[in-house]
Amino acid sequence: MDETYIKENHTDSNNHPPNIPPRNMGRTLDNTVDLNDNAESQFPPRDIEQTYDVDLNFDSNQPKNAQLNNNTLPNSIQPINKDMTKQRIVDKDAAPMIVVPQSQPTTPVIPDNAKFRSVSTPDKYAKFLTTKSLVFRCKTGPLEFSYNDRKLSGRETKNHLIVQVTYVGLNPVDKFIKNGYATPTHGEIGLGREYSGIITHVGENLDKDWKLGDEVYGIYYHPHLGVGCLTSSVLIDPKLDPIILRPLHITEQEAAGSLFCLGAAFNILDKIKNKKKLTPGSNILIIGGTSSIGMAALQLLINYYSIETKITIATRASGAAKLQKLFPSFAGQLVFIDYDSCKGKLTEPLKEIIQNEKYVVLQGDKRVEYPYNQGKLDIVLDFVGGYDVVQNSKTLIRKGGVYLTTVGDKVANYKKDTFGSYDSASANTRKMFGSMLWSYSYIHYYFDPNAKTASSNNWIAICGDLIRNGSVRCIVDKEYNWAETADALSYLSTQRAQGKLILKVDKF
Repeated sequence: MDETYIKENHTDSNNHPPNIPPRNMGRTLDNTVDLNDNAESQFPPRDIEQTYDVDLNFDSNQPKNAQLNNNTLPNSIQPINKDMTKQRIVDKDAAPMIVVPQSQPTTPVIPDNAKFRSVSTPDKYAKFLTTKSLVFRCKTGPLEFSYNDRKLSGRETKNHLIVQVTYVGLNPVDKFIKNGYATPTHGEIGLGREYSGIITHVGENLDKDWKLGDEVYGIYYHPHLGVGCLTSSVLIDPKLDPIILRPLHITEQEAAGSLFCLGAAFNILDKIKNKKKLTPGSNILIIGGTSSIGMAALQLLINYYSIETKITIATRASGAAKLQKLFPSFAGQLVFIDYDSCKGKLTEPLKEIIQNEKYVVLQGDKRVEYPYNQGKLDIVLDFVGGYDVVQNSKTLIRKGGVYLTTVGDKVANYKKDTFGSYDSASANTRKMFGSMLWSYSYIHYYFDPNAKTASSNNWIAICGDLIRNGSVRCIVDKEYNWAETADALSYLSTQRAQGKLILKVDKF
């Protein structure tokens, strides 16, 4: 620090200070005083432009009322500006001392053409997605919670939504994907393909269609990427991922299990209708009528396609009772075949109904017969799998009919079946030449819910309307906390669920 020492009120005739004692650099500088406390009582009122800081630790022999003015200061000492930083003054043996602080550096003048330039965005402005997810690493391994803090790109923050997930619906495809990881992987694999939740982030390019706090439900289907929506928050691209506003009269649990199976059922029936095979008078068999997709297809056939004929349902005895209870308005339009009593061989009971032109309904302990004059089947919707009906198609399926399966020739086995498995050679032959060799169309249907393909038939909007107006509703079988997902998957593997299994996702 640049310091100048003078004796108080001692100047020569030229107003110059006498010789200043040399600074004692070896002594301790401990007698310091803050000038703000006592200076005003001993000096005239301060002028903003001429204020001096003086050490008040006077020697006892010096006058207490000593004053300084501009005339007593050397030319090298200038008044202290109010914006300068005050210094501490040291006095030991002699007169009071004055410190002249250094001025702060002048702010440089920057040319206008150099004031603005492109710089990288600081991390503090970046968007992060912090999640808690339920994942697995192999088929037989445990389910574990995983925590992730992912930095989002600029494109993601502008063109995506972040949805806080509240409920997730389980589907057979979740089990098939998990079965495909026979050996442990280095990465983590997610579960869940459909969800309900609340929007917590809206990209700036999406704010015309979506708002913060919107309650939504949708599909998150990326089976080859190892990701799922069984997570606290999920990043949604509306151009790829179907998403719909949830009507308030639909519960979050129902919404979480609505869209995947309904979307699949709608596209299946739309495909058949486009072949001009689906009419109000079509004779239809549903194998697996109490599966979620089977119940969605049944409601569509009655409430959307206005089927007037009786619909045959192959299910267990308990399933028949459940459907009659769930849908009393059209229960009389259903014909049931007990899948267990015939051990999955549907040919014989179907032949009896077609040939005898009647069917039997158990009412308590009585068997009541009803007429049946619809003949062979026009459409078979198989959601269970098997070869029995295909093998006897000549006696069961009308010429020009349709056999559509979502499983294949083998009966589905949720404990072993894997996602994307290949069809048998005979099934591939039927797909290529079925209409020529067997006089009916054979379709093995795979549902791709990518929103890019939805424009062909607008199925997302139509399904949303059907759910909103109550034409189709999700039937929930059981609800679990997501910490109990292993139990839910075990129950799904029994293939006895009659409706959706819903998982509750805890807040994170």
